[in-house]
Amino acid sequence: MQEDKKKILKLQNIIYPSTENCTEELLFFRRYGNVKYFFPDAYIVLNKDADICFDTYFNGFSIGKWLKYTLISNVGVAIMVRGKFRLSLLYREKQVNQILSKTVGEKYINTRGKLETVFIKFDTEYDQGMYAFSITSLKDGSEFHEGYYFSEESEERKKLVALAIIICTFKREKYIYKNMKQIGKELLENPNSELYHNLDILISDNGGTLDLSQLKHEHIHVYQNKNLGGSGGFTRGLIEAKRFHKKITHVILMDDDVVIQPESIYRTYRLLTLLKPQYQDSYIGGAMLRTDNQWYQTEAGAVWNNGNLISMKQGLDLRTLDACLYNEFEEKAEFNAWWYCTIPMFLLGDDNLPLPIFIRGDDVEYGLRNMTRLILVNGICVWHEPFEFKYNSAMYYYIFRNRLIDNAVRNLSYDRLKFIKDFRMEFFHEVFTLRYKNAWLLLQGIDDFMKGIDWLKNQDGEELNQWVIEHGYRLQYVDELDIAFSYPEYEKTLQFCESRKQQLRRKLTLNGFLGKVTRTVIVPVINPHIAYFHHASRALNYDITSKKGFETYYSRKEMIALGKAYMKLVQKTRKYYDKVCKEYEKRKDEIMSIEFWKEYLGI
Repeated sequence: MQEDKKKILKLQNIIYPSTENCTEELLFFRRYGNVKYFFPDAYIVLNKDADICFDTYFNGFSIGKWLKYTLISNVGVAIMVRGKFRLSLLYREKQVNQILSKTVGEKYINTRGKLETVFIKFDTEYDQGMYAFSITSLKDGSEFHEGYYFSEESEERKKLVALAIIICTFKREKYIYKNMKQIGKELLENPNSELYHNLDILISDNGGTLDLSQLKHEHIHVYQNKNLGGSGGFTRGLIEAKRFHKKITHVILMDDDVVIQPESIYRTYRLLTLLKPQYQDSYIGGAMLRTDNQWYQTEAGAVWNNGNLISMKQGLDLRTLDACLYNEFEEKAEFNAWWYCTIPMFLLGDDNLPLPIFIRGDDVEYGLRNMTRLILVNGICVWHEPFEFKYNSAMYYYIFRNRLIDNAVRNLSYDRLKFIKDFRMEFFHEVFTLRYKNAWLLLQGIDDFMKGIDWLKNQDGEELNQWVIEHGYRLQYVDELDIAFSYPEYEKTLQFCESRKQQLRRKLTLNGFLGKVTRTVIVPVINPHIAYFHHASRALNYDITSKKGFETYYSRKEMIALGKAYMKLVQKTRKYYDKVCKEYEKRKDEIMSIEFWKEYLGI
């Protein structure tokens, strides 16, 4: 029998900061001494005794996860350099309150003025945390150009993988054009990439605003779609992927307003080609990092907790080694959001499509339904604008309604008393912050849930969304509002700290509304404290990101009307809530089928 020929499989490229996506240097490397990085040409020059280390978020190697989930049995690093160096192989692992740091290999390099690629393998018993490497210059002017982690494996061990990225977009043209240009340059049009002719991008254009002349490419496909929100757009993409002209093995669902690192797509692809048979049904997720503070991790997997969503590993400063090593610990996740989520195509049966709930919660329910395992690896991520920068009054209709639908179809234990308690807290927060439109939308969303699954099947999502938008608050430039905006007053509000005596007085007087309401307040649009509105007769709700706002006014008549509607709806839910939930759970298959979705989408 002929012996299998071993081949070097590139697992992960060493990447640099770039003005195209991220300039936060400490996510890529740490430099010590006289080290210069040249952005335009993407290479590093080190003077004698200078050192550069790659135990970072993007350039460390998650050895524990690669050995657990893939077929690889060995790992090495290849570097392209010119000059005289000491190359050190490193192992890092977080252990309770300390970091285990070991040098597990070393090699001296002298290229004698030539640009050469040097290979060295890790040969160590350590296999749980992160592999990395550092190079120390032994001569002025030594250069580091590029590198990658590799494995020597039989080519036959690789699984054939054909990827499709599915994007749902609604009037986010600038993000689409930028990401398509970058992905095109590095993957679609790069003959040296393994994804060349092996990656397609399917875009659901919910807004009908994309300029197709800017997206002309044989591997970019745009589908004009009804504006049925994220669930409608992503489901359209899934349906098109199922009937694509070539077999697609995996899809990556990706938001339209993210900043993407193309290397994340390559690393996803490589993981998929080497997955062990028992892990073929795994999701591969991408963490969400912030676009403003690009080192800040917002979420890496999540737990639904019946609607009290917990974002896992939130708040990590990925510039630090400790945070990167904390990411190496695996914790139970229930779903991964669709800003970057890889799903095997064999899970997408004709009777297993997402729910038609427009926006917020479709990814949650689909993950709860299908995800048995989530693989998260440092360096697979997107940058996304923080959610607190996106105020949308319409969410008061969707979020609670969809929480109820998700829990009902999955038969999760969200009992009537707990629901009413959560409903009461959210409702009265909006009432006592004078945001009556939000309170009405919240009531309408719950009332629509109580209409049952037939209502959900037959409603026109596009028309309903338009109604919701019209009945919510609309942000305007502050110079167009009647209430004068004062930034010092806004800052003063943010610095307010309520004493216990003030809190007691406020609660006894229903936030002061039993007395005189004469104050004008300027408050943040995102989660303003009720205390800001004590004795308030009117409020300017200010969005620091867009520099826009909206006005609200105290109305005793409106509060009474809302109170009556609330009591009526609570009585209705006390009587019918359990019955409605059981109906959703029993008949859920009716809204998950391809037949339903084709009719709903009009395709």
